[in-house]
Amino acid sequence: MTHRLLPAALVLAALAVFGFAGPAGAISAPAVSTAQSALNGATNDGCLSCHGVRGKTPPVTVGSEQKSTYVDRARYERSRHGKLACTSCHLGFKPGIHDASQTAGWLVTAKLTACGDCHADQFAMYRGSFHGNLVFGHSNGKAPVCADCHTPHDILTPGTVAFRQSERVLCARCHAQAEKTYLNSYHGKAFYLGRLSAAVCPDCHGGHKILPPSSPASTVSYQNIVGTCARCHPGANRNFAGFLVHVDPSSPRSSLWVWSFNILYLILITVVFTFGFVHSGLYIYRGFKDGLYSRRHTG
Repeated sequence: MTHRLLPAALVLAALAVFGFAGPAGAISAPAVSTAQSALNGATNDGCLSCHGVRGKTPPVTVGSEQKSTYVDRARYERSRHGKLACTSCHLGFKPGIHDASQTAGWLVTAKLTACGDCHADQFAMYRGSFHGNLVFGHSNGKAPVCADCHTPHDILTPGTVAFRQSERVLCARCHAQAEKTYLNSYHGKAFYLGRLSAAVCPDCHGGHKILPPSSPASTVSYQNIVGTCARCHPGANRNFAGFLVHVDPSSPRSSLWVWSFNILYLILITVVFTFGFVHSGLYIYRGFKDGLYSRRHTG
């Protein structure tokens, strides 16, 4: 009887050792589905059962502003991140009422640090950029982070028409004056009128590694501006690249030369039109006085 039970005992022992039965087997199977859910967003149902219903979750206070916690599921699933689980960016969160341990530092994590987990190269460029230096250095809280430019739940694919159309608006949130001068330039007018191949902000200034013109590494520095222009304008030289783009002709602080010529232009136009108006007025007056417009005038 003992020798008949021995093979069965050996099989059970092997199953226990190699994890095909017992507690080890019960743990290994869910681990696979959990890894997959981080990629395909299968765990999002629990999150969106609250956040996907408008008005079901209360707003949160960010600084002095009230921010909605509603997420449009259809828009999110159409976005670049549509197949990711919510917890890919909202690290440590679980469906249900969120306690303080889950919500601590959630904004910085979701809008900045979690992005580097998947986009390490872009994050490294951003960290070394003007914006990144402000955020990781002496920021006053107004410098943009990843999710300020890439709207978190409706991320557009870079390079698409929709993304290019959004770039000017995104930059204008902080650089309204630069947008005004851009729209007065050839690039701005062409893009506004529908030529989507015309340059927008990141085409000249870069996307993630934006640096001030004073930095030699900047795409718009004296050292690199010719090469930047040549990407769209083959054969561009130093004179071509010397064209002033962000200039406000109404401000001497923007460019004294442009402001001076603008004033002279306005004076010239005023003098020419005033002379024409006075000359035409006197001519018409003399015509009436001499009966030039009278039916009895014989010429």
